[in-house]
Amino acid sequence: MTTIEEQVGQVMAFGFDGVALTPELKTMIERLHPGGVVLFAHNIVSPQQLAQLDADLQRTARANGSPDLIISIDQEGGRVARLKTETGFAEFPSARAVGESREPEEQARQIARAMAADLKAAGINMDLAPVLDVNNNPGNTVIGDRSFGADPALVAQCGVAFIEAMQQEGIMAVGKHFPGHGDTAVDSHVALPVVPHDRARLESVEFVPFKAAIAAGVAGIMAAHVAFPAIEREAGRAGTLSKSVMTDLLRDEMGFGGIRLTDSLEMGALATRGYPVDIAAATALAAGADLLLFNCGHEWNYRAHATLVDWVSRGKISPARLAQAVRRVLAVKARFGVRK
Repeated sequence: MTTIEEQVGQVMAFGFDGVALTPELKTMIERLHPGGVVLFAHNIVSPQQLAQLDADLQRTARANGSPDLIISIDQEGGRVARLKTETGFAEFPSARAVGESREPEEQARQIARAMAADLKAAGINMDLAPVLDVNNNPGNTVIGDRSFGADPALVAQCGVAFIEAMQQEGIMAVGKHFPGHGDTAVDSHVALPVVPHDRARLESVEFVPFKAAIAAGVAGIMAAHVAFPAIEREAGRAGTLSKSVMTDLLRDEMGFGGIRLTDSLEMGALATRGYPVDIAAATALAAGADLLLFNCGHEWNYRAHATLVDWVSRGKISPARLAQAVRRVLAVKARFGVRK
């Protein structure tokens, strides 16, 4: 990764349309050198088709002289599962059902192992799971049963069990949504939620599962498009875009050495606060994010790439910050055997 354009590509992971490698998608991989892709249900027809698609994506990246791709997917269980029975895959219970089971830790381990087998067979190397949010707000519709429960210790125990089992099978796990999306009543897909609690409360509830995941060696942590006034003083700035959250807290204070991911950058929590996709991406990278996630169309992918290159070229993002993010992405690829 020698040019700014190549380095910028490595800190981006794109969603795309279709169920096969199209000329448009091939061209985008060749031009932008992405570090990864994000799969959604609309990309999946069958296990055989998905395995072929992922093999074709990797083959294209290698032929382009780029490192292999991080191929990621949201496979949590319950209502957030991109691999479904209708397309030939096993489905699994929600995190809440796991947390309420008789042996929740063992259940989490067994589910993660079974999920990992499906992911590996399909050529996927990163699961954007588990949810580490503590579900303690009855008005929270976006998290709800995606959380293991309302007890921080239970969420930590089940989350660690899931992470350890998934990563023992060679699949990168990603804990989300840091520092915590559980105590919100606003859907960050639509608008910006605020968690107004003081630092002591955050330490005793929201931070507990994430600290446990870090101690367990989780590969990645995904930031929440949620504002935390006790951490970030600028009103209305989401954690994803906050250096105080992404670098000062997560990297420096908590000592997290893996990759810091954004949630999807087209979500309403950012757009309604004046951050279109490309500006959100650049702001997140400057704040400390290492891998920027997109599930929008090719036009936005190119525009975001161009904006990131421009910000680095003009010094709005330091070359050292970009280089650090690239090193983190390449390091996690190496850790999990993703070819260079």
